[in-house]
Amino acid sequence: MMLPQNEARFKFCPLLVGADGKMRFCQGSQCMMWRYRLTDKKGEEDAGYCGMAGKPAGAM
Repeated sequence: MMLPQNEARFKFCPLLVGADGKMRFCQGSQCMMWRYRLTDKKGEEDAGYCGMAGKPAGAM
């Protein structure tokens, strides 16, 4: 799913689990798996996706 970073930060990341066992929120561009669309600028409102799930259908 293509999302701007400011919306993605409210989604849970299954890879970020704290010591208490709770999942943490997405880190957006601070995560090494965050990918941008090739045609977009790389800013807070520009759409991107989590690279762990692969490319979203019809996004590229």
